[in-house]
Amino acid sequence: MNDTVTIELTLTKARKVNQNGQRIGAKGQRTRQRLVDVTVELLQTHGLRDLTVAEVARVAQTSPATFYVYFDGVPDVVLSALETASQTSPRLLELIDDDWIGEDGLQRAREFVDLYCHIWLQNSTVFRVRNLAAEEGDPRFIEARRNAVRTLIARLTDRIDAARAAARISPALDGRANAAAILILLERLASVGPLVDDEGPGYPLIRAAAADMVAHAMGAI
Repeated sequence: MNDTVTIELTLTKARKVNQNGQRIGAKGQRTRQRLVDVTVELLQTHGLRDLTVAEVARVAQTSPATFYVYFDGVPDVVLSALETASQTSPRLLELIDDDWIGEDGLQRAREFVDLYCHIWLQNSTVFRVRNLAAEEGDPRFIEARRNAVRTLIARLTDRIDAARAAARISPALDGRANAAAILILLERLASVGPLVDDEGPGYPLIRAAAADMVAHAMGAI
């Protein structure tokens, strides 16, 4: 059994039992999900280090003792939320596999960038908290961040390697490094792009510029 399957089975088991090893029934699942939802909502205005179990329990209209039945602490809740907060989608992967050569290449790149940003914004709170915790060196969040982009990195790398083999990009470029650079660009774009000053070029134009960069990096145009 590979590491990915082992992790998935462990997470599935974790969602079925509480901290005491007891099976979680329907009512318990609702309570657990309520704690997750409240935590994510509160993290829109609180830092991970600042948000307390007592505050989460108060807003969720339960007690700290009940909170600890399901989670070790607030970071544990965020990690649980990340299990269902995907940074990809079937359509996003289809776009990577589409033919980007010729006149439609830039349009494919724009659709890819727009969809990535849309997916990110749907889960922006937990992604932002995850990234800050990862940058502070928390190994749990570092691993969560790696897992979130593993499939995208692999799929982008394959396409970039193919473009290099076809002499559409420099042979000196490393496929995986290019793939990582694309995702770093898009992650930053999705997280801060909507906050750009109205006096600047605006988020749509910045996304279009990013799409042009991605298209070139993929050897599309």
